[in-house]
Amino acid sequence: MERVRVVLVSPKFSQNVGMVARAMKNFGVSDLRLVNPRAKLNDEAYARAVVRAADILSLSKTHRDFEDAISGCGLVIGTSRRYGVRKKNVISPAEMAELLKDSPARQKVALVFGSEDIGLTEMELKHCQWMVGIHPGTEFETLSLSHAVAVVLYELNRVLRGPVERTRKLADTVDLEKMYRHLEDTLSEIGFMEDGDPRRMMLNFRRMFQRAGLSPKELKMLRGMLRQMQWRARSKRNRD
Repeated sequence: MERVRVVLVSPKFSQNVGMVARAMKNFGVSDLRLVNPRAKLNDEAYARAVVRAADILSLSKTHRDFEDAISGCGLVIGTSRRYGVRKKNVISPAEMAELLKDSPARQKVALVFGSEDIGLTEMELKHCQWMVGIHPGTEFETLSLSHAVAVVLYELNRVLRGPVERTRKLADTVDLEKMYRHLEDTLSEIGFMEDGDPRRMMLNFRRMFQRAGLSPKELKMLRGMLRQMQWRARSKRNRD
């Protein structure tokens, strides 16, 4: 559980941040990141965190950019209560826990939770390899922020009691974003993709590579291939 990072995007209420810290303490998670928080780490937040979880609030880090908050993580998992969000990549909390069990034991994992009122934006969602949906099957499925965090961490704690060391390391998400931009530039340059990507091809490429779980070596190979494609395309234009 030490490799788990909880990322709260624009949390609105101070008491919710405090209760998230308390839930994190319950399950042995200490890395808390806040992205453009509207909530303040005030007395109310510390009161809800209780004394034993106050250190999580004190040591939390605040970021202006979402990418900075997930930097260093090879696996980024978002959460959403909506059924329509990237259906192919939506998994249950139990499936998420099994996924992490089979990932490298030292690989940092970001669990991303959206704000209480608007959730995660499309930009934030595209950085998530997987989405966790919490659906109890009742008429009222909306969970509070701290309850959602507690459910997800509970499933992880239940499964990750004796993590098995794995040799495969996943590429950093920031490096993945550089590759996606490189891929988009290359596909546009060779005429494979129209300007503005009206067919949303990049979204499909993202899903494909996210499911693959690229290693740093594989990512380097892809970047080399893209550079070679650009060089060949430019050489041909110069000859013509």
